[in-house]
Amino acid sequence: MTSSLRGLALALGLALGGPALAQPPKVLKLDAATQQRLGVQTAPLAAARRGATLSGFARTLDPSPLAVLDADIATAAAALAASQAEAQRTRSLNAADQSVSKHVAETAAAQARGDAIKLGLLRRRLGLEWGPSIQALSDARRGRLVADLAAGRAALVRIDAAGALATAPRGVADIDLGPAGVARATVLGPARQSDPRLQSAGLLALVTGPQALRLGIGATAPASLGAGAAANGVVVPREALLRTGGQTFAYVRRDAASFDRRPIVGGLPDPAGLFVAQGFRPGEAVVTKGAAQLFAAETPAKAED
Repeated sequence: MTSSLRGLALALGLALGGPALAQPPKVLKLDAATQQRLGVQTAPLAAARRGATLSGFARTLDPSPLAVLDADIATAAAALAASQAEAQRTRSLNAADQSVSKHVAETAAAQARGDAIKLGLLRRRLGLEWGPSIQALSDARRGRLVADLAAGRAALVRIDAAGALATAPRGVADIDLGPAGVARATVLGPARQSDPRLQSAGLLALVTGPQALRLGIGATAPASLGAGAAANGVVVPREALLRTGGQTFAYVRRDAASFDRRPIVGGLPDPAGLFVAQGFRPGEAVVTKGAAQLFAAETPAKAED
């Protein structure tokens, strides 16, 4: 590194301690040969538009109670079908030639009514414990859901926030899994029980696909849910993101020989990276390869400070 570059990096290092909003852009100058040696590559930022979001966290639910309840409902439904058939048979025999006594027919009818009450109670438990969205599923669809949950093809999550999250419109929620990416969850509807700490009614959501396996039971992760008016901005690619010191940055090419290291403020998870509505403009070239090398070019001078 040249002496002038070291001096520039030292000046930049002295400014690293302040908050991201108070820092001037971190300008790094590198000639073309150095950029090629570091493998620096850039890509232009495309314009994007996102709705306002509500932020909270997602917690993966244990599906075992739902699986047990689903099995109980299937058992109760089978018992009801059998008792109804028996009640019909004894009633017909009693009416035809009284080869079956009236008492036996009445007992069979009472058994069928009792089985119907048990099945109805189990179905109501679905709503009381899992909310109206799960209660509204047909037996076949609920069975497929339980099978997917057991196989890891799906995960049920509860989304909470310090606010009226349950009043947000249905749609999708983005769950930030860190280096593993973003899991897209389909909002099913309000959860049945509120969170006593956040006073949030919460939402029940479903994650399907490969990302479901990354959501272990009880795991929590930041989540955002679209709500309100849309905002214009850009999506900074995941390959351009650099996290250090509790902040997230990206390098932007200023000209052929210089780069800004800009903080990302208020970024929202996106399957491709982070959506930001400030600090970056469409068309600007961000470093998608070699960002870590650019940052390393600044740190030696900081270490000498």
